[in-house]
Amino acid sequence: MFIDFLKKYFFVDSHSSFGEDEKTFQQSALRILLALTISIFAISELHSLLTQSDLVLLGANSVYLVLLVGLLALSHRHTKVSAVLFLTALVTTSFLLLTLSNEPYAEKYALVSLYSLPLITRLLFSFKASLAAMAINIFPFCLMAINSSDFGQIDTSSFYFQLLTFVTLNIGLPLAVSKIIQTLENNASHMKLLYKKLNNNYAMYEEFFENTGTPTLLCDQRGKILKANQLARDLLTDSGQHNFTDSRIVDWLTPANDTKGLFWQSNLAECTLKQRAEVHIQIRRVALNQHGHYALHLQNNTQLHAIQQELESTQETNNRLARLDLLTLLPNHRHFCCQINQRIAEQDQHLTGAMFIIRISQFKLLNKQYGKDSANKVILNFSKTLQKKLSEQAIIGRLRGVKFACFVPLGQTYLIQKNLSTLIRSVLPSQVTVDGSRLNMDYQVGIAYYHTDGKSAEELLEHCEMALEYSTSTDRFSYYNHSLENKLIEEHKLGLKLSSAIKNKEIKIWLQPQVSPNGQICSFEALARWQNNGTFVPPTSFIKIAEKLGLLPLLAENLVRELVATLTVWHEEHIYTPIAFNLAGQELMNDAFFALLMSLIADNPWLASMLELEITETSPVMTHPLIHKRLRSLSQYGYSIAIDDFGTGQASLGQLIDIPANILKIDRRFVSPLPEDQRHIDIVKSTIQLADSLGMKVIAEGIETKEQANLLTALGCQTLQGYYFGKPSPLTDWTAKDNAKAKELRMVY
Repeated sequence: MFIDFLKKYFFVDSHSSFGEDEKTFQQSALRILLALTISIFAISELHSLLTQSDLVLLGANSVYLVLLVGLLALSHRHTKVSAVLFLTALVTTSFLLLTLSNEPYAEKYALVSLYSLPLITRLLFSFKASLAAMAINIFPFCLMAINSSDFGQIDTSSFYFQLLTFVTLNIGLPLAVSKIIQTLENNASHMKLLYKKLNNNYAMYEEFFENTGTPTLLCDQRGKILKANQLARDLLTDSGQHNFTDSRIVDWLTPANDTKGLFWQSNLAECTLKQRAEVHIQIRRVALNQHGHYALHLQNNTQLHAIQQELESTQETNNRLARLDLLTLLPNHRHFCCQINQRIAEQDQHLTGAMFIIRISQFKLLNKQYGKDSANKVILNFSKTLQKKLSEQAIIGRLRGVKFACFVPLGQTYLIQKNLSTLIRSVLPSQVTVDGSRLNMDYQVGIAYYHTDGKSAEELLEHCEMALEYSTSTDRFSYYNHSLENKLIEEHKLGLKLSSAIKNKEIKIWLQPQVSPNGQICSFEALARWQNNGTFVPPTSFIKIAEKLGLLPLLAENLVRELVATLTVWHEEHIYTPIAFNLAGQELMNDAFFALLMSLIADNPWLASMLELEITETSPVMTHPLIHKRLRSLSQYGYSIAIDDFGTGQASLGQLIDIPANILKIDRRFVSPLPEDQRHIDIVKSTIQLADSLGMKVIAEGIETKEQANLLTALGCQTLQGYYFGKPSPLTDWTAKDNAKAKELRMVY
């Protein structure tokens, strides 16, 4: 207990480094020095009492001892004051002994005390104060050198001893200790920076792990659970609040089919919950070789397992598996075609009909948001509703995923496209109920007529697929015609070339200036340009193809990396001109691309002021909650978010609430009628006022005349963009000749 008290008192806080708490270090050093000095004077006091020394000396010793004890007590609250008083007492005592006492030992004590003054000063104060103490000690050294000489003759041995003592105590030791303290301070500062960066990276990885969109566990090779995200906690427990620390996978899951060994080390394993054996869980393993741990993705397969059990219960069911879809029990692709071809063969002369393929829109998002189990329920309920509403003469099948095919015999009335579209809309449910919740349904439909567009099930399905490819968000019912086939073939060829171009990084970045009202370039918008066989392909065409082929994340990654490389050079060259980069939904739904954006700004914080993210609200995916969550994360990490094409597509007032944007772009369709159309003037004016009230920056694009520029400036628009100021030009134009054009940023009109 006594030793712990001494450690706590003299070392104050043994866990704090010097760099973290300089005051604590100085307080500890002062207490140690005072305690040692008090010990010396206490021994002297005791010796004086035992030897009955001079009462004057005894009294002076007692006064000094009381003073030191007082300083020790004062050091708790007033460290600096105590240190100054201690040094003052030390200097005063040393000079008194040096000038008034004739005793040799007093002179040596005084010199040692004075020569130790710089070291003590360095421990209690700064390096500059220590240098001042060194300079002051020159005076007593010279004084002692003069006193040691007799009639102008210096005692060589005494002088060199004094010089050695002076240099060692007054200069050598303080400088050496200063170097040690400086090194400790630098190391402490460096460790502090590393610790801060480590905490930032840890917080980022925590967010990645928690927002994977899949129930995920992290465990070691022996199955000890190291971490579980919220989806995994919800899946394995009733409340989702259970602490998984120190528990093992076998405490929660039991391998199915009497699997032996460490089942979590398998690539794929089927298990059941230990507390609820009726719940079936599928485990997919991802090895993290660097740490020797495993990331396990969990999936609830309870409903699918129940259906499989039911189908496997009889031999009749097993025979039907080859002909029916496992989930809905509707005819699969092959059996569906067989049924239609049989109908055609029986009634070919009198049969008129139509084939149509129904694709449930946004099902991938639904699957990711609600889980595979709920998504399967949506498919089941939809198929049941479809069977109830269609006539018994209709043939219904499930092709794959979220595609259903129907063949419907038609009367003369429904050969008209308008009437057929109305019929199909009437049988498609607008809502589906899942677990008590009603979900809005949206569809795309491709339609082909029997006889006119094909004479077999396979041919009709192929043409329906072609028509389906050209359904849009505004016209979701698309009818096959021959020109579609040729267009689809050309698009397919272009898609192959585009895939190769993206992989070979042949898509180039062009920059279009964004200017302030005085015409000075203040920022750029990055645009993608692709030259195929010497001809530029319109961005609206190849971006749409890239989105269909799922190539947007790779394209965006290539362009972002090239932009960041250019911005890095600009940052080093002190070119502070931001560049805006367009994003659609597909990139932000991609985990790898989202992680890239987060890591880029974590490693390069200056990107917050140099790289802006423009959200192109043309796809319904932008309304997904996961997109909004990721945009909020990007905004919190420093990115500027701009809403592009405001007032069109999905961009609306609602997005101003859901998306943490600080920039609003007015679409060219509102700018082009200016300044003649008063209605458009009022709309633009209201939009600018709305943005100002929300503290948002406004950019107007599509400006082609001076009158439009002057009007928008008068309405309060801070940033202007359009052909009037400058057409897009290759990035290389701005970086050529050591970034000469980017450095100039001249007036554009």
